[in-house]
Amino acid sequence: MMKNNYLHKVSKSILLQETIEVRQILELIYNSKDKVNNDEIYIGLIPIISSICHGWFEIIEDEDVHINNIKIGRYNFDTLIKSSRIGLKLYSDKKIAKASKRLHEISVEFNKMLQTEYNGMQKRFVYLFGQCDFGIYTINDLPYGNTIQQSLYLSDVINFEDYDSLEVWENEVQEIVFEFSKSLAQFINTIIGLSGITCLINKTSEIQLIGLKLAYNDYFLINEKRRNILKGDLPIEIQLQLFNILCQNNFIINVLPRVFQSGGLLYHRSRLQTYLVSVNTIKKIINKFPNEKYQKQLKEIVEVKENYFDKDSVLRNNIFHYKIEGVDDSIFSIPEKYFYEFIEFNSRVEFNDFMKVISEEIIKINKVIYKMIEFC
Repeated sequence: MMKNNYLHKVSKSILLQETIEVRQILELIYNSKDKVNNDEIYIGLIPIISSICHGWFEIIEDEDVHINNIKIGRYNFDTLIKSSRIGLKLYSDKKIAKASKRLHEISVEFNKMLQTEYNGMQKRFVYLFGQCDFGIYTINDLPYGNTIQQSLYLSDVINFEDYDSLEVWENEVQEIVFEFSKSLAQFINTIIGLSGITCLINKTSEIQLIGLKLAYNDYFLINEKRRNILKGDLPIEIQLQLFNILCQNNFIINVLPRVFQSGGLLYHRSRLQTYLVSVNTIKKIINKFPNEKYQKQLKEIVEVKENYFDKDSVLRNNIFHYKIEGVDDSIFSIPEKYFYEFIEFNSRVEFNDFMKVISEEIIKINKVIYKMIEFC
């Protein structure tokens, strides 16, 4: 049951504004389906949209409303939502050793599966010349996604080890991702329909890729002798984790606003989320793997974060959860400004100034990661 009706109202208002933004992105995608062939740019949206849907599950639960849980293949819809939503955090809330181990397992499993259906000649070729096992997606030469990161989003549910054939895995996973994406869109459409605000959606908007160079390149990762990516001093699993952070940052600060034309609360919250994930991961890495070369830069990044987000930060908790808690409801006065009022009260900084700091810090984080993993 609801403990605070007003905070519930505020939470629902903010979430609805972000849902409108998601619905507009879905409209963009639909209107561009015959013009945009780069389907990989959509994958990074899955954890973001899943987070919005999960937020509605929390809100609706507080209202004692029952939602029928649909099945997608062998999996429940809410299970897939929770799994891919956690993917947004890229395991940053787990111990660094556990996170690194899982990342390594995924990369090795994926590499093995690539070769499951090779004939003798193909296997001999791989033995002699290697197998590219790591694909990177870029926008204007900035990496915004990779094949392992995308597998990570649903890896808690869809396990590589359950399949002995790449073809079977591809067919099932593609179907699950397609049905899951469709269900996410239908859920968002239902929320917008029930709210009666469909008139706010621009029905003619399209994705514009003019001036944007989208590309894909393959690399060697698992084979140490042939590795031509992530060649820094840190263990490869740690570099992979840093690279995933880099890709996620670039997706949110480049792809989300430039491709999907997102500039509202969804974009602001996503920037805050990826920033917090980045710093939290960096903090754990410098504690476990001190590096004199970058220690000063990394500590400065952590210090800036701790100036605004203390250990038990109400601000941080409410950035990752849509049900606002631990806040005096008197700080909210204007429905369209609830999110801004919340940020300004807890950060003690004017909203635009605060987000300027966040954007600058994400760029600093990206620059130091480029150097640490020797990505050119």
